[in-house]
Amino acid sequence: MKKTVITVLGVLMIAGTLMAAPGRDGSRDHAGMLFRLVSSVRAELGLNETQNQKLDQLLNEVRTYWQSQMKGIKGQRDKMMDEFVSDNFNAEAIRVERQKLRDQKRAEIEKFLAEKIQVLHDLLTKEQRQKLVTIMKQKRQNFMNNMRKGRRGGRMGGGMQQGAFPGMGM
Repeated sequence: MKKTVITVLGVLMIAGTLMAAPGRDGSRDHAGMLFRLVSSVRAELGLNETQNQKLDQLLNEVRTYWQSQMKGIKGQRDKMMDEFVSDNFNAEAIRVERQKLRDQKRAEIEKFLAEKIQVLHDLLTKEQRQKLVTIMKQKRQNFMNNMRKGRRGGRMGGGMQQGAFPGMGM
């Protein structure tokens, strides 16, 4: 019984720490929200046809990159489970390896997202960027008001429906 409990706790510990892999820290979540928001308010921003085409390309690049990151996380998860089953399991060595991998992935993702945010900045006019910031502030205020009232109301208090940018998972 004691071995079963220890084994189950070990598996839960590994699975839980893997859930904290890339895509869970605040900066990437905010970048994901930015891309989802731009996707959902493009009409309000008054994008022209060329801007819409370039935005679609940008969103596709971000989506494709993010999906590849998720596949990489799944591969790491499978590797960790294989290691856990092995006879020479070393939790500390795995923790060190995970931390190294997490730091490397974090740097790669932050670099990629910074480049794509720069592309988005260059795509929008100054007025469109200002409108986007105004919308972001309004959404954040609505979200905070809903939180104070004890209602979550979905992401960002409405307007940020889960299907707004499918497949991102950010």
